[in-house]
Amino acid sequence: MKRPTPKQAIVARCNDFTISIKILLDAKHTVPALVLLYSAIDCFGSLVRPETEANTNSGHFKKWAEDYMIGPSRLLISSEDLWGARCGALHSNSPSSGESRQGRARQLAYYRDPSPNAETQRALEPMLNFVRTRGQVPVSVYVLYAALEDGVRRFLADIEHDPELEKRAAHHCSKLFGVLKYGG
Repeated sequence: MKRPTPKQAIVARCNDFTISIKILLDAKHTVPALVLLYSAIDCFGSLVRPETEANTNSGHFKKWAEDYMIGPSRLLISSEDLWGARCGALHSNSPSSGESRQGRARQLAYYRDPSPNAETQRALEPMLNFVRTRGQVPVSVYVLYAALEDGVRRFLADIEHDPELEKRAAHHCSKLFGVLKYGG
C-alpha cells in the first residue's frame, strides 16, 4: 500500500472531520457534531504549532480559530468564546465551562436554521432574544460549521503557499492517528 504524501494526509484529515460533522448535522445530531467540530479545531490548531513544541494548548486552538474561522466569517464571537464552548462541550456536554464561569468567555447557545431567510429569522427572534437575556450568545450551528469549512479551505490554501507552514503541519500530521487497512 502506497503511503500518502504529507499534504494528502492533511487534506484527508480535514475532509474526514468536515464530512463527518456534516453527516452528523444532516442527521440532526447537533451535540456530537459540535464535539467533533471543536475536536477538529483542536487538531488543526495542533498542526500549526512550532515543530519544537510537543504539546498543544489553548493558544494553538485560539490562533487557528482567529486566523481561519473568526475574522473572515459571520461569527460574532471571539476565540476565547470558542475555547470556552469547546471546554464545555468536551468536558461537561454543556455550555458552561471554567472559562465562562470565570468571565473569560461568553456561553454560546446553539440553534439550527438550515435555510435562513427573513421568515425563519422573524420566527427565531423571540428565542434568540430570550437567550441573550440569559447572557448567552446565540450561534447557528450551520454558520459555525460554514466558518469551519471556510477556515479549512483557507488553511489548506495557506499550506500550499507557505512552505514553513506546510513543513510544520506535515511534521505534526505524521503523529496523528492513522487507520490501517486489513484484508480486502
